[in-house]
Amino acid sequence: MARGRKAGKRANKTVKLSIPKRLYYILYGVAGNNEQKLNKLIRTIIEEKLATSSVAELTELIESGKKEKEEKAEAEE
Repeated sequence: MARGRKAGKRANKTVKLSIPKRLYYILYGVAGNNEQKLNKLIRTIIEEKLATSSVAELTELIESGKKEKEEKAEAEE
């Protein structure tokens, strides 16, 4: 009989992100056409970026993304 998941909060949060199809296929090829290896590769890339970046750099990345979205919205109107 299946037991299910233990009660309590998960140690890791699940994050879903969208990447361009071209980048996906490149990373998928590097990972040897294996979805689990692809997930591990993406996780490693993100962890390395977070480990080597300062808070100011990460804030700048977030704000530049917001500016791009605002510019796109203005261009569409």
